Amino acid sequence: MDEEERKEEMVAQDNKEEMTKEEISGEITISPDIIATLAAITTMKVPGVTSMGGLPAAPLSTLVGRKDINKGVKVELKDKAVNLEISLVVNIDSSLIEVAKEVQKEVKRVIESKTGMTVNKIDISIRDVSYPEKEKEGNPDY
Repeated sequence: MDEEERKEEMVAQDNKEEMTKEEISGEITISPDIIATLAAITTMKVPGVTSMGGLPAAPLSTLVGRKDINKGVKVELKDKAVNLEISLVVNIDSSLIEVAKEVQKEVKRVIESKTGMTVNKIDISIRDVSYPEKEKEGNPDY
């Protein structure tokens, strides 16, 4: 590589750096409903969670796209920070505390990575437990 090619490459790098330093001004707003939906979908993916509090138990695939998917999630926004309250139903065979902790961890990760907001607090309320269908039929006193 001769000297002239090196100079051209350095100029190209400088121009590239200048372009990435430019920012577009304007405000980006994310609706609390979007945050609630992200939290609900993430919650339903956690093993042991059978439904959101306030929704009938159903597979996640049947809930996505429903307007009430975020039922059971309350969102409070304060200065780019998020506080959440999540109500859920957990499978009786799961460790309730472990499921709740996993929901907190996963929801925090997803909300922060997808929105750039900080999650300050996630309160979990386990509203009910669900029983496997086979045991429901065979042992009503479970």
